[in-house]
Amino acid sequence: MGPDRRKVSAMEWHQEFSAQAVNKGEPVLVPVPWGASGDGFVFFPNGERRWGLNGASGVFIRHVDPEGFETFFLAQRGDNVEGGRNQWALPGGALEAGETPVQGALREFREEIEVDIDVDVLGHHAEHVHETWAYTTVVVQVGDRFAVPENLQWENKAAGWFTRQEILELETYEAFSEALVHLFAIIDTRTK
Repeated sequence: MGPDRRKVSAMEWHQEFSAQAVNKGEPVLVPVPWGASGDGFVFFPNGERRWGLNGASGVFIRHVDPEGFETFFLAQRGDNVEGGRNQWALPGGALEAGETPVQGALREFREEIEVDIDVDVLGHHAEHVHETWAYTTVVVQVGDRFAVPENLQWENKAAGWFTRQEILELETYEAFSEALVHLFAIIDTRTK
């Protein structure tokens, strides 16, 4: 008799790996058959699931013009992303094997937004889901406020520059909203 060829729904698939993580008491890594070395899901013993076998990172970009007017670059997540569909957040994604959070965040930015930027790193904030996995937001400042691209990759449907107040009024991805106080604190500490 051959392998079981029954169709497995996404929910059954999720439940199977979640149960394995609970039973083992440690994360279960599920690489995908496409993409880079870090692409895949991690299922945690607490039932949570995250994208990025090696963790993930994103970039929070700040610009201040000569008059001192401060804005931040955000992207609106697309319809086909894992979590946060149509919400505003940061360009970012899975870390590749051996990549630092800064390298990964800037690579993901180039892939998603298709703009090369020169940055000054102001700091970073890591949100740990488990002792072995974190999403790290890298806070950077750019000297040139680049134009928002008209055509974006599939992960994002829109992008733009926003003030602090405008960010607070957007429908933002929950994890990004929760991290904002830490991200603004990094900026305020480094730039005062």
